[in-house]
Amino acid sequence: MPSSHSADFTLTAWVDESIVVGRDKTAGTYTMAAAVADPAARYEIGERLRAITMGRAGRLHWANEPTKRRDLITALIASIDLAAVVVVGAPMIGSKQERARRCCLERLLHELADFGVGDVWMESRSPVPDRRDIRLVDSARAKGLVPETLVVRFARPLDDPMLWIPDAIAGAVTAATLGESRWMLALDEILTRHDIVVR
Repeated sequence: MPSSHSADFTLTAWVDESIVVGRDKTAGTYTMAAAVADPAARYEIGERLRAITMGRAGRLHWANEPTKRRDLITALIASIDLAAVVVVGAPMIGSKQERARRCCLERLLHELADFGVGDVWMESRSPVPDRRDIRLVDSARAKGLVPETLVVRFARPLDDPMLWIPDAIAGAVTAATLGESRWMLALDEILTRHDIVVR
């Protein structure tokens, strides 16, 4: 990773999530992942990602990728100069997904600020939930968990391929939660994981 200590240098993070909904009385998990990189490299990285896209979707989407494609995607991500920061919240009751999201996002933003991130791009869900996320960011600032200078914005995966990376990272961590750890292990050298209790 490039140094973030220069006064005029700031890192950028791209954020997405993955959810395991519990069955019956089993609680699930809420995973939020961030890919942290030098924003100057985003276009080159985007071209590398586009080069391995297939099909009509025009993007990489972990949930729709078969096993061999997931191997390819994680190998590519592991070769890129970036860091992966992940927060996994549990237990998550199905009806409390937004509560779990708030807990994970607050912790993730705090970790990203400590990492030297100045700009955060999150995958847009729709205007109403995006506004809820912004209210959480404002609350985190008021609590002193993130600096006033941290900027949080929203984008869509078809417009910004950098969002494909946290989608895959979150998917790899979720796969490990479900018993298949090969993809998370492939990202081991770049991945920092934080587990939190959702209250």
